[in-house]
Amino acid sequence: MKTRNKDKYFSENLILWFKKNKRNLPWRRSVSHKDYPYRVLVSEFMLQQTTVSTVIPYFNKFLKIWPNIKTLSKANIDDVLIQWQGLGYYSRARNLLKTAEIIMLKHQGDIPRSENELKSLPGIGEYASAAIRSIAFNKKASAVDGNVKRVIARFYGLTGTLDENKKKIDEIANRICPNKNNRDYTQAIMEIGALVCKAKKINCDVCCISQKCTAYNKKLVHSIPELKVKVKKRKLNCISFISIFNDRFVLLKKRSSEGILSNQWELPSTEWKAKSIKFSRKETPFPNAHWEKTAINFKHSFSHMDIQNVAYYARNNNKCLLSNSSNLKWVNVDKLSDYAVTTMSKKTLKKFNLIPI
Repeated sequence: MKTRNKDKYFSENLILWFKKNKRNLPWRRSVSHKDYPYRVLVSEFMLQQTTVSTVIPYFNKFLKIWPNIKTLSKANIDDVLIQWQGLGYYSRARNLLKTAEIIMLKHQGDIPRSENELKSLPGIGEYASAAIRSIAFNKKASAVDGNVKRVIARFYGLTGTLDENKKKIDEIANRICPNKNNRDYTQAIMEIGALVCKAKKINCDVCCISQKCTAYNKKLVHSIPELKVKVKKRKLNCISFISIFNDRFVLLKKRSSEGILSNQWELPSTEWKAKSIKFSRKETPFPNAHWEKTAINFKHSFSHMDIQNVAYYARNNNKCLLSNSSNLKWVNVDKLSDYAVTTMSKKTLKKFNLIPI
């Protein structure tokens, strides 16, 4: 089959399949509504490295609180982080808020349509820019995510890892992107990768493009793409300090505005170090208090590292012991939901029976 005919077969069949089989996702509704581009923007931030099923309830709640770009631009970062808890990768939340502020300030509340303007916004790169242009505005743009790469690699029979074939995949993606129906096409190729041409549970029998798929016809679907070697995670250690006052208040510390988990609240703790950490009173929030080692000892995993966390506990009889510091605060355990507390600290507090499991 000639390349041009194969390309046309690919895009046309995907669009037809999508129109019949697309999922009823909340960010796909109300295409003609003036705030539809905003819904696409929020969904693209949330869907980065997060599954659709996880995102849906967060998206719905987020849109109820901040239904448009104007309301979001006026939001407080702490409130946004609270609503983001559970999605992870919190830099996305901070960048989304910054992007909303810039759009109101520099673009009069209208989400940009050009590639360069979109890519100048925090948290929007090559993929997100293309996805927003295509899905929100129906413009011709090639959005290449993991699902898209896998579908293209299999259909065109590209052996090797996706990283090794990046240049070739990008060339094909740009070539096969149609001149019309871009909104449907972009979502269709992502959808087929998410529902049919999966990484492991591949369902070629119901695939709308399997007839011309090189990997399917050569029985290579399970070897394309080739898996890349996993990078070993860093192994780090940490001691958390649980300070309790009056059996109801716990001491929290706000992390800095830079780096991982920025602007979130956590139990005061040591730095995360590769070597095992010995308890030192100097590192505790109250060096003169009576500290006891708890039985808490668990591993908390990030995408790129694992933290082994142990905890020490001290009961404080005088709340005034707390120094006048803006990043330290006594918080009633019943009000913890009002704060963007790190997952690791919430795990620690749960294991200490301070908050419900």
